Amino acid sequence: MRVRIALSAYAAITVAGLGLNSAASAVAAPAPAPHRVTAAPAADGLDIHREKFMTLNGCQTAGQQGIERGHWDRYQCAEGNAWPWVWNLWTNR
Repeated sequence: MRVRIALSAYAAITVAGLGLNSAASAVAAPAPAPHRVTAAPAADGLDIHREKFMTLNGCQTAGQQGIERGHWDRYQCAEGNAWPWVWNLWTNR
């Protein structure tokens, strides 16, 4: 019985928190960071999509390692359009 009450309370707090979070983000939308690119990277000659990453740091690490290994000369980590928490690694070759 206690577990059911605790889970119900947790669910109510979570739903209320999600509602407040979306309302707060709608009121004060932060300016986009300079490293977030939503345009198609092909315009910059970075037309090969390599992989998707869950973090910007993971994408940048993979991009830099590719340069160090000689796989490509330039890379870009672009924020996903459909899923903004996914980072796409684009390279020039």
